[in-house]
Amino acid sequence: MRIYGKKLLPVLGALVLGTAAASAEELRVASWGGVLSEANRAAYWDPYEKATGIKIIDDTFNGEIAKIRAQVEAKSHQWEIAEVEDAEAFAGCEEGLYEKLDLTRIPVADLAPGTYGDCSVASEIGTIGLTYNGAKMANGPKTWAEFFDVKKFPGKRGMRKSATFTLEIALLGAGVPKEEVYKVLATKEGQDKAFAKLDEIKDQLVWWSSGTELVQDLIAGEFDIAAAYNGRVADANKTQGQKLEFIWDAGYVLGNTNWVILKGSPKAKQAMDFIAWATTPEPQAEFMRHVDYASANTKAFALLEPKYLTYMPNTPDRVAYSLASDPAFWRDNLDTLTERFNAWASK
Repeated sequence: MRIYGKKLLPVLGALVLGTAAASAEELRVASWGGVLSEANRAAYWDPYEKATGIKIIDDTFNGEIAKIRAQVEAKSHQWEIAEVEDAEAFAGCEEGLYEKLDLTRIPVADLAPGTYGDCSVASEIGTIGLTYNGAKMANGPKTWAEFFDVKKFPGKRGMRKSATFTLEIALLGAGVPKEEVYKVLATKEGQDKAFAKLDEIKDQLVWWSSGTELVQDLIAGEFDIAAAYNGRVADANKTQGQKLEFIWDAGYVLGNTNWVILKGSPKAKQAMDFIAWATTPEPQAEFMRHVDYASANTKAFALLEPKYLTYMPNTPDRVAYSLASDPAFWRDNLDTLTERFNAWASK
């Protein structure tokens, strides 16, 4: 653990002041596993536990809103906090699945635009972009149009088994400018266009559901071309000696993963205490030292050494290529498009 942990002791002590038997308490958090959970453990879970005595118990899931809905409706909470993507954050807030956050306790003035709402605050900013295995392909696809060109680049493609991100990528592959993707996707014709594009490569698709599965399949050769998380690509290159190429200028879909507190959690106050601390600059900078996903707190970057920016999304030289996920669109269309996507993928 870094020296920054020493600075946190008085801050964390204040957060739990008056909380009875802190050493006997625990918070249960659902995250995404792999390098993301490892970074959470190093930057958030362990320092918080050491300073407060509140044990963080983490679980792994893939952001499924159905799992949260089932717990809230049954009033049987397996988790206090879950990490969900923008679509699930906004749709779930509208549905009443989450507690409203006390935004007076969160440094919202220091957070990047679009990284917080009534029920959620971004735990990290990541991206899915075009990737190929440089050890297998000397000159792989450089655009999303080429990703869908199985004649020029034959072989299997890895894509996330989810309507979110996948439909946006399909429209990019169909030539829709990134500035118009959500305008087009909001129409019946645009949705049909996205599924028609996916139909072109359906027999070459290999679905992945988690970042761990994505990297394992890339390394194993299940596919050599993929729509992939930048942080997982970076970790595989740095820790496993892989040669995975991430093509930033092809255009990448930028999205948040967000902390939410499950509605009716008996430990909602303790969960809010954790989130209030975790959105401050020091722990967020530490998080970026362990995984190549960006922090929501803009002041954290001033604490970060330049070497950690190599694979980081939304840096000034890359942001022009980004397509920010539209949470309002997904709030209104998540269930409908997920149902259609699942039915299409199962055929």
